[in-house]
Amino acid sequence: MPPAAMRAALGFIAAALSVLTFQQAVWGLLHALALPGLATPMPFPTDPVIPYGLPRILNDCLLGGICGALFGLVAPRLAGPLWVWGLAMGVIVAIAGLVVGPAVKHYQIGARWMSLRTYTTMLTILLSYGLPMGTRGGMPLAAARALLVDGAWGIGAGVILALTGSRLRRRT
Repeated sequence: MPPAAMRAALGFIAAALSVLTFQQAVWGLLHALALPGLATPMPFPTDPVIPYGLPRILNDCLLGGICGALFGLVAPRLAGPLWVWGLAMGVIVAIAGLVVGPAVKHYQIGARWMSLRTYTTMLTILLSYGLPMGTRGGMPLAAARALLVDGAWGIGAGVILALTGSRLRRRT
């Protein structure tokens, strides 16, 4: 069994490669299909991400790599195929992206572009007047998109880590 630092490095690399291959393949497929509510921007986005201004694809590789490093550390303790555990990791990341991230950034849960003030105003109107304030299915579609993209990333990280980990075990 490789040492912990090697497993973390392999997990980081596997997850970063999975962002560039598996995640961007699903991202590109959703972009090409252009389904209402599921469409994504062009794959390999280079728009700057707050707060450091890194290109989005590099930011995704770094964040995915950090999750992959943790995944690489716990991988020897997991029973069963790593792609299944990778899918579970992708689902956890998708849920965190939909719930935890926007809550920390003071946005409405599931709608990363709405400020807390706008959300509370809408909620006040809804509670005061009982108006139907539906988002036309925005939250379920955002969740489906996140689960598809991050799930593919997790599966890819598990597949790549399993392939690199088995080669490393053969050498030692």
